[in-house]
Amino acid sequence: MKKLFFLLFTLLLTTLLSADTLYYYVEGKKVTLTEDFSSYSFIRTSLTKANFVLPQSVKTLKKHKNISIVKLTDKNDTETLKKNGLLFPAYIKDGAKVHVSGQLFIKIPGQPDKENAEKWCEKNGLKLVKQYKYVPEWYLVSVEENPITKAASLVESKITEAAEPSFFIPLQKRAYKPNDPLFSNQWHLHNDSSNTSVTGNDHAHVAEAWEVMKAFKGNLGGKGVKLAIVDDGFDLDHEDFTGKFLAGRDFNGDDDDPTYENSSWGSDYSDMHGTCCAGVAAAATDNATGVSGACPECRIIPIRMDMYSYSLDEPAIEAFEWAADAGADIISNSWGPEDGTGKTVNMNTTLKNLVANLTSTGRNGKGIIILFAAGNGDESIEKDGFASNPNVFAIGATNAKGNRAYYSDYGQSLDFMAPSCDYSNNGYGDLIDGIWTIDNTGRDGYNTGKSSLGDSKGNYTNDFGGTSSACPLAAGITGLLLAANPNLTRDEIYEIYVETSEKVGNANYSNGFNSNYGYGRINACEAVKKAFEMAGKDVSQVTCGGTVINPGPIDEDPDIDDTTDTGTDTGDTADTADTTDTGTDTGDTADTGDTTDTSDTTDTGDTTDTGDTTDTGDTTDTGDTTDTGDTTDTTDTDDKENCGNGFLDDGEQCDDGNRIDGDGCSKYCMKEETKKLKSNGGCSLDFI
Repeated sequence: MKKLFFLLFTLLLTTLLSADTLYYYVEGKKVTLTEDFSSYSFIRTSLTKANFVLPQSVKTLKKHKNISIVKLTDKNDTETLKKNGLLFPAYIKDGAKVHVSGQLFIKIPGQPDKENAEKWCEKNGLKLVKQYKYVPEWYLVSVEENPITKAASLVESKITEAAEPSFFIPLQKRAYKPNDPLFSNQWHLHNDSSNTSVTGNDHAHVAEAWEVMKAFKGNLGGKGVKLAIVDDGFDLDHEDFTGKFLAGRDFNGDDDDPTYENSSWGSDYSDMHGTCCAGVAAAATDNATGVSGACPECRIIPIRMDMYSYSLDEPAIEAFEWAADAGADIISNSWGPEDGTGKTVNMNTTLKNLVANLTSTGRNGKGIIILFAAGNGDESIEKDGFASNPNVFAIGATNAKGNRAYYSDYGQSLDFMAPSCDYSNNGYGDLIDGIWTIDNTGRDGYNTGKSSLGDSKGNYTNDFGGTSSACPLAAGITGLLLAANPNLTRDEIYEIYVETSEKVGNANYSNGFNSNYGYGRINACEAVKKAFEMAGKDVSQVTCGGTVINPGPIDEDPDIDDTTDTGTDTGDTADTADTTDTGTDTGDTADTGDTTDTSDTTDTGDTTDTGDTTDTGDTTDTGDTTDTGDTTDTTDTDDKENCGNGFLDDGEQCDDGNRIDGDGCSKYCMKEETKKLKSNGGCSLDFI
């Protein structure tokens, strides 16, 4: 009898909790969802008392403003929460679990202003939250009923043509975990096989691209380019980020400080990822500290989001809009739907429209370049609605041998590859060829202060990787292209990569494409060379992977976008390129080459000017009347000397022979007599 009673009770409970199927519409097509009672959304409403607290037996998985994602272990809690707010179960959408937020993305007919939009919302049982700036046809509204059924009802009754619920979706960052004295370890930037610990000789040819930038622009590349990193927290005060960050935003803490907060090594690796990504893209370079970044003079816009557990989809829209308002040229995203689940997670339509708008009309009509990490699930990229979006660059990972890293996602929506780590035994073994990059200072990062994990102080990590590292590397290289030719459109940059990327992996490419490698592994040098060619420069004598002949005078176009020249270089009539020129170089009339002229404290006579590492722009330095320290100052009494572009005159010598680390001379400088002995001559592109 007891068994029968228990069976009847179980059947009754199952009936009471039987999962309903709900739906809404996306671009006219019905999207179905099934209830899942393993967790819930609890939403505080206007009727919720201010002093209401969740019962102790309720386990909170995520909290965002007035919304809590919870697990219920006591049946009495269900009624308690329903009496004090809105309670909705989780839903299974395209195989993945999502939670509603009590908000809708909606198109209000006629695209009304705020006052009329508020009236329309009130009439239809909604409350206006905001109208989106870059996709003004879309509004965010809140609702105090089930947002899924409300969205369907609004469309079916033809009150609006589009209404979609806003969800918390499971996102994760694209990583496992993870001059400049550590540059020799950064094989992804330059790999000449001298580092015998690296298992292959493939790389992205970034150091060669720097040399091409120096030849044409007099700096390592990236001046005036603003690169947004959307991720978790950033170490804004790190020693290797000095002068790199622009104003940022924290959409997790809802303030203007995107500094990391919750570092917890060994548990969830929280708030370490953004620092590493920013380091790969644009660490301070040639500053005798730490590591190098792919785009040495790019400025970083740090944008912090919540990247753990369930993350609300709406802040991603805010983050992209904020980046656009901040003037971002590039937006790098090393995050996306949870890997390895086999489930499909799509962008909501509002975000899709925003991405389409920014990539076509941003940058004054040239298009913002938005990159996404392809994913680390060793699965089809088509399941990832973020990386597979046709308007973004999806970046996969190749290892040091030029083969697809075992984890890197694949498919028709994959665009390009960039070097990153790999793992032995198909991912079940040890990390291979980890990426060296900046880590949160001290014990707050992946490296807690062990030399086996990076440096002994814990400021750098040696085992970053995944497509999380490949994506900001590609973003940094894109910054070099924009510095070489600021007029390039988003589509032109894409075509440059299609044309110049190397067909690695010993794979068959059809029309230049392979589903495991996209259009190939990005070659920074060839891409930068092409960008200069499209800007009208003569690149016929530039050979990537070999040498470069003096291409002519350095371009002296002022970098009008540089806003950080804190110096008083009163003689520099177009010296907008001095990113850290804190001196008083009164003699430089067109000093566009002083990229790190921090030593010119009284450079009216340059008697001890040993700090101009790339002072190739002093074409009329009439103030150097007694420059006894500048043994190779290109504008001293000998007007023929052109060290910055690669050569010394016959009989002249650099400070340290053929390589100059001192005033005004490229450290790749070569003697004129060396040029005569080589058919191609010039400054070697191989990093010395």
